[in-house]
Amino acid sequence: MFYKIIFSTFILLFCCVCIPSYLHADQSYVVEFTGVTDTETLSLLIRASQLVALKDSPPTTKASLKRRVELDIPNLIKALHSQAYFNAQIDFTINDSKTPITITYMITTGPVYPFAEFLVVPALEASVYNPAFDFTSLLPEQLGITLGTPALPKAILNAEEALLDKLSCAGFACAKTPGREVIADQQSKSIKVILYVDSGPLCFFGEPNISGHKLVKEHYFSKKLAWKPGDVYDPSKIERTQLALEASGLFSSISIDRDEVKEFSTVPIAIEVVESKHRSVGFGLGYATQRGPGVAAEWEHRNVRRMGEKVSLKTNFWAQTQDATLLYLKTDFLRPRQDLLWLLEYEYEKTRGYTQRFYSLSGIIERQLNDHTRVSFGGMFKQLKDTRSDNNRDFHLIKSPFHLRWSNANNILDPTEGTSINLRVTPSVQIFKPQFVYCINTLIGTCYYPLDQENKIVLANKMTFGTIVGATRHSIPPSERFYAGSENALRGYHYLTVSPLNKKHKPIGGRSMLIYCLEMRLRQSESIGWVGFYEIGNVYKDYLPSWKEKVLQSVGLGFRYHTPVGPLRLDLAFPLNRRKHVDGFFQFYLSIGQAF
Repeated sequence: MFYKIIFSTFILLFCCVCIPSYLHADQSYVVEFTGVTDTETLSLLIRASQLVALKDSPPTTKASLKRRVELDIPNLIKALHSQAYFNAQIDFTINDSKTPITITYMITTGPVYPFAEFLVVPALEASVYNPAFDFTSLLPEQLGITLGTPALPKAILNAEEALLDKLSCAGFACAKTPGREVIADQQSKSIKVILYVDSGPLCFFGEPNISGHKLVKEHYFSKKLAWKPGDVYDPSKIERTQLALEASGLFSSISIDRDEVKEFSTVPIAIEVVESKHRSVGFGLGYATQRGPGVAAEWEHRNVRRMGEKVSLKTNFWAQTQDATLLYLKTDFLRPRQDLLWLLEYEYEKTRGYTQRFYSLSGIIERQLNDHTRVSFGGMFKQLKDTRSDNNRDFHLIKSPFHLRWSNANNILDPTEGTSINLRVTPSVQIFKPQFVYCINTLIGTCYYPLDQENKIVLANKMTFGTIVGATRHSIPPSERFYAGSENALRGYHYLTVSPLNKKHKPIGGRSMLIYCLEMRLRQSESIGWVGFYEIGNVYKDYLPSWKEKVLQSVGLGFRYHTPVGPLRLDLAFPLNRRKHVDGFFQFYLSIGQAF
């Protein structure tokens, strides 16, 4: 009896361990695809195949392996349909004469089916609304569909999303697509698509439900809303409101969601915010070859009177320059997207050409005309004293500054594509004798051209033109004339010395300037970047540049460390036309943001 038990146990262990292991080893396999030469389609088939995905877990029997091969065919057909092969056929062979077993899918893709027709029609179950969306005006191209191109299922889904976006932007917030028909014509080898749409009613904004605010008054939000209750629903207005609230700096979190439509055609909006700290203090250290070491300090209160009004004090102390600015900003003054700024400024600066000290008081209105255009205008009184110059005296100036900025650049501190145009016009009047009038005008244009799809290589261009018309050059305050040679204009030349020079090689300022800068920007990694730049130009005595005058050139290299608030910039620049007794061999600059 004992020997029978030992023998039975041995047989049981052999069946449980050896036989399954033997069967498992016999059914290992490799998968091959034939009939497909396109690498993208072949890669798609491999990713879609469950047979390939489960290769490391082979079945235990040949019958199970065959079932796995057959069940994989619908996955492969679906993958081929996604590439517009709507007449694809697949056969297979299983070669078990060698180890591992070779499974070969023989694929006949057939022709690529193009879009022959793309229709958008009202769904049969859709209710009748007045006014209803005019589907007959929609063209396939407006939905991203081009007739004659491959009828990719992804393109159909994208077109459906584009349709719903268009309906939503037109005020039909409840629009839906109950179904679609994709009809393959086997004679013409083409595809006809019919999208069924229920536009729903024309919707209107309801009253906003605002929550989460504590120190900010609810009335503040009404100034930032891009819509009024009763306006036709438009999701772009929600996006504009989100951006306006984010720009205020009052909130650490902002969520704007569309609530469920409970009343007929009225869309309630829920705005939930989390307030951030409304006061901040900043302190920093810096160094530049033209100014030496410096200290900066800043204090700001962003929620004065609980209405998002701002008061800030900024100061900078350098060896040769000290300045302070007190700002009061009243947002949405008299109308949305228009701000009132009161500025009290003090500055002392000593350069090779002059020493200036001024106090000024300004009242400026800034208005955002649209997403790309901003304009500002106002008045200023400036008491200025210039010494160590060719016109030492006190000036009492009334100014009316005007600034127009148009930009579609994709970033303020680190643009990679787009164009910007800045125009500044500042009429100025000396109100005490000897009285005179002059107008300072500058025009700056910048262009950014990405040279690759990921915007890692960018060609940046900047052109600066300036002219002062009116009074003679000698009458114009020396500190208000044009000078170049700085981190933003003709890098490499000594600070504010690019201008006409007197017999003692001292800069005396000019009435016009023309400077061009070219930068090649390379983003090496997420945080590291490099820049090579070339600059050319000069500052001239007359109100128009003289082509007879020699131009100055410089070249340099820059390092960029990219942070969430913009790149930290370190530039090393070399003047190519060094002026005796004026310029050194190089200048370096450290600041935040690109040069332009």
